[in-house]
Amino acid sequence: MNVTAPDLATTPQRSGRTMLGRFAWLARLADKVRADHAGTEGDYVAYCGLSTGFLDRAGVSVEGFDKLIADVGSDADLTRYFDAHVSDAQREAANRFVLDDMKSHPDEQDAEEAAPKIVSFIRPRNAISALTRRSALLNRQRNRHLCGADV
Repeated sequence: MNVTAPDLATTPQRSGRTMLGRFAWLARLADKVRADHAGTEGDYVAYCGLSTGFLDRAGVSVEGFDKLIADVGSDADLTRYFDAHVSDAQREAANRFVLDDMKSHPDEQDAEEAAPKIVSFIRPRNAISALTRRSALLNRQRNRHLCGADV
């Protein structure tokens, strides 16, 4: 089944807190990897430190996840695969890593990715463009910071 990849240059991926099945971060990672495969990842890095940390704790390799996205890729297929191949202890460790240990990163991402949407209702059009450009710059800087970090 082919899943349409999001264009992350124009639309942010899902929040890292959005649960896909019983997993935090999985929906966001799927969006980033689908976009990477399609060449629409914008300034995002598919396998940043937070993503690889999540996969490590879930017991899934980057290569295995890449193949899974390429071969089956739908959200339902990902959920079935993770439910069948990731133990409860691994799931809990992966979710704890994202939601507790690295909590500040999803907080920052949610705030930054939501900011232009909130501001657009209260600022004149030229201010929106400046804020959107500023937000894009901050996203690039944040991605470099988060994806360069060892986690």
